[in-house]
Amino acid sequence: MAGRPGWTGTRHGTDGAAGMTGRAGKTRNIWLTWLVWPFLTLGIYHLVWWYKINREARDFDENIAVEPVLSLLAVAIGWIIIVPPFVSVYRTGERIAQMQEDAGMERSCNGWIGLVLSFFASLHSLYYQYELNRIWARLGHPDEGSLVALPVAAGGPPSMPDRLGAQPQNTESQTPSLQPRTLQPPTFRPLSHRPRSLRRRGPAALRA
Repeated sequence: MAGRPGWTGTRHGTDGAAGMTGRAGKTRNIWLTWLVWPFLTLGIYHLVWWYKINREARDFDENIAVEPVLSLLAVAIGWIIIVPPFVSVYRTGERIAQMQEDAGMERSCNGWIGLVLSFFASLHSLYYQYELNRIWARLGHPDEGSLVALPVAAGGPPSMPDRLGAQPQNTESQTPSLQPRTLQPPTFRPLSHRPRSLRRRGPAALRA
């Protein structure tokens, strides 16, 4: 299956079951990412970091539609028309949430929270890197760029019941009893209990 450049994932495992592999990203110090390196590089580090985390999202899951260059341009020069930087901040947060789901985690990253934090000293970069670090910790801190196997996504169609291995149901109450019925011998009434008229008239009365 053809994928994007840098992505070598697969949609099936070695046993034929549905699965996926992707490339791991880098675990970074959140304080250096948010404040120190951008300050020392006059903001250049933040642009490089923004490109890299969007590339990590693309290489991690082929279903995450993102072009890292366009994401970089949106925050670098998109401020000219105001809207693109904010759209990019929101969508990047949603991509990280999708990565968390791919890694078998609950979606804790929220694009709206990242958007709000971007108005306060660019705290969205600290927030997003923290959420990314949780993914890499969940996967065992793999080396940057190494292939990692992702859990099968939950919520698939339920499997059909195995009728061959199912336990037989108790149908005792539904099956009619096949035991033979006991026949009672006929009861003959003694002659003394016959009607008086029959006893007097004898066999001739029985033929009437």
